Amino acid sequence: MGHGLEDLRHALIASWPALLEELLGKPSRRTARQWRWNRRGSLSAVMSGAKIGTWFDHAAGSGGGPFELIARERGGDWRDAADWARAWLGMPAWATTERAPTPVLEIVLAPPANDVDSADQHRIARRAAQAQWEHAGPADPDQAYLRRKGVQPFGIRMDMGGTLIIPLVDLDGTIHSIQRIYEDGSKRFLSGGAKADHFALIGGPLESAPAILLCEGWATGATAHAATDLPVVAAMDAGNLVRVAPLIQARFPDATLVILADNDLKPGRDTNPGVEAATAAARATQSLLAIPPIPGDFTALAAACGIDAVRDAIWAAAPLAPLTPTYPLAILDLTSIRATLDDQVAEFMADVAAHWTADPLDTDWEPAGPPWASASPDGAAEQRGAACS
Repeated sequence: MGHGLEDLRHALIASWPALLEELLGKPSRRTARQWRWNRRGSLSAVMSGAKIGTWFDHAAGSGGGPFELIARERGGDWRDAADWARAWLGMPAWATTERAPTPVLEIVLAPPANDVDSADQHRIARRAAQAQWEHAGPADPDQAYLRRKGVQPFGIRMDMGGTLIIPLVDLDGTIHSIQRIYEDGSKRFLSGGAKADHFALIGGPLESAPAILLCEGWATGATAHAATDLPVVAAMDAGNLVRVAPLIQARFPDATLVILADNDLKPGRDTNPGVEAATAAARATQSLLAIPPIPGDFTALAAACGIDAVRDAIWAAAPLAPLTPTYPLAILDLTSIRATLDDQVAEFMADVAAHWTADPLDTDWEPAGPPWASASPDGAAEQRGAACS
């Protein structure tokens, strides 16, 4: 039962924002670290960091984790809260033998994330991500974010609160974390989840693909897949592009790898982070690079110019031009310069002296010929004669 409650708690924390809105409605104040409700924000919930999944009502002087909040808002004891949570997550009901009277408080007060090493954090998050993925249903193509972006779900899922669930996997397909995308477009990765070197896959399989596209965000990947029918690997952000690209290339060396850049060009800004990151990934793997011809990503290009424009831009992907070699400037002190100059002058004067001491009437002297002539003088003479005849 303890293990089952622990998995259930992780699944609830994985859906923490959706759970809060289900029980409390929209927050009156929202930041990345904390959400608040009531006129003076007396009820607060932690949204990130070591204490994610906890809440406190300053007016009532009470708080806890997901189970306490469910019991407070829905009524009943912790057993009722656990039953409701499983139903809300789409999980099967407890077996009769599982409903042992284990105090939920012992499980809610688990060690904070900063008291465990990163491997343990990743293991816990991986288990939570897999549970959340298993108990989510197919994404509704009419979900607000999908509709606004003009893309199909392509196999991602959705929780009961309408939040999209996107799995981050490794090359073997193991889920390590998830990204949640809410209907308003805000995004959140699973706390403690391993994002580096992992990715979301749209289409597939990769093993038989003649070409593989690699991009930043999931919606960009969905657009590119719709335009080309090629599998797409979404690294989820610019920094992960250069990490994921070599992994894909090493596993699938026969496939052509095409890096899709986000064109982050903005007025008044000299840098273009999306193009710079994609260029670095393409150069590291000697891959092709495709850049939207207008500012924005390929999903923005589809909205502005149609899906055919996306296909054309990807088909126009090209290898990067070789880097212009750079050479360090020679740094010589005055003494070295004088010595080098003296040596060169002496060598020149020796050549002059040798020239003027040579006998101009020496009939055995011939001007130096090309390299091949010195290898066989007799053959060279014959070749010269034949060329002039």
